Amino acid sequence: MKKKGVEDVKKSKYFTLWDIIPYFCVLAVAVTLLLVFLLPEKDDISGFYVEYGDKSVLTYDFAEDKFDIEESFFENVDLEAENGGYTVTIITSDGKNVFFVDKEKRTVKMVDADCSFSKDCTYMPAIGESGDSIICVPHKLKIIAKGDGVSSPVTG
Repeated sequence: MKKKGVEDVKKSKYFTLWDIIPYFCVLAVAVTLLLVFLLPEKDDISGFYVEYGDKSVLTYDFAEDKFDIEESFFENVDLEAENGGYTVTIITSDGKNVFFVDKEKRTVKMVDADCSFSKDCTYMPAIGESGDSIICVPHKLKIIAKGDGVSSPVTG
């Protein structure tokens, strides 16, 4: 290399804009691919079901606006229509849980329970996407959203 060429290189900046642009392009493509393939898409719920212990005791379908209650569990459930939805009270030998079904928003929210002093399940967010759930461990009660399921291209 000529002496003048070496001096020009020493005086120039380390990176120019044209040196950095390919790195930003590669980074943008990598982030986009990560978001597309790793973040699951959640669907709106079509309904929900309630499990007591390991047995499904109540189901609800938003499209049909219909509750199905297990025959042996019928006496444990109280339904009240109000404010664009239903207040559902379930009383078992383990205790009492009250949740609200909002038909318009297609959500379910635990509003009261007598399971403990802190009533942890009432602080759980309302379920409104498939795969969501509310669990009251002391009462062995689970409210599980049903839909088409969580769809994600990555499985395993």
